[in-house]
Amino acid sequence: MASEVLQQLKGKLLDLDMDGTIAAVKLIIDGKGEATAGDAVDALSEGLQVVGKRFQEGEWFLVELVYAGEIAKEAMNLLSPLVVTEPSRLLGIIVVGTVAGDLHDLGKNIFITYAKSAGFKVIDLGVDVAVQGFVDAVKEHKPLALGISCLLTSTDREIGKVIEELKKQNIRDGVKVIIGGAALTEGFAASSGADAFAPDAVTGTDIIRKWSSA
Repeated sequence: MASEVLQQLKGKLLDLDMDGTIAAVKLIIDGKGEATAGDAVDALSEGLQVVGKRFQEGEWFLVELVYAGEIAKEAMNLLSPLVVTEPSRLLGIIVVGTVAGDLHDLGKNIFITYAKSAGFKVIDLGVDVAVQGFVDAVKEHKPLALGISCLLTSTDREIGKVIEELKKQNIRDGVKVIIGGAALTEGFAASSGADAFAPDAVTGTDIIRKWSSA
């Protein structure tokens, strides 16, 4: 029975069926499927990995990626209070935010959903984050990775400022920096001193997952 309700959950997500996915989650929460909330999160994670593969291979497009992320987010909102993340299960902490002067957060929010489902604890600093805001968060949370989002070419210089300030305060070596957003490229990541560029939420999560197991 547990495997049946988990397959139902994963299947409804891949059908992009919001109502069906939430119904499966509620079955699990009500104890009718003999599966735990943690099992449900794992099933969502597996489903999102399939979504990511379909997106990367060109079978699905941004609209499907975004909507699948929204479905998973709603499901996670119900499951998160019931899941106690054990230290052995937690892959690491990620701090994310959008640079100063940029108020866009869609890509960042999709990434957060995927990263949480993959087993990361995510600290969201929001949008229009000042350089010192990123630095203070790295000091406080000591994350595995710092994700910096930027969608405007007029604000991409803020990324270099953040990385330089991390160096000045001698904490750059303790955190990996990954950047993402429409204004950015692999070449920009290299020139700004970032460790990686994420063209989408799935790739970004995969990169950080590899860092966590290194």
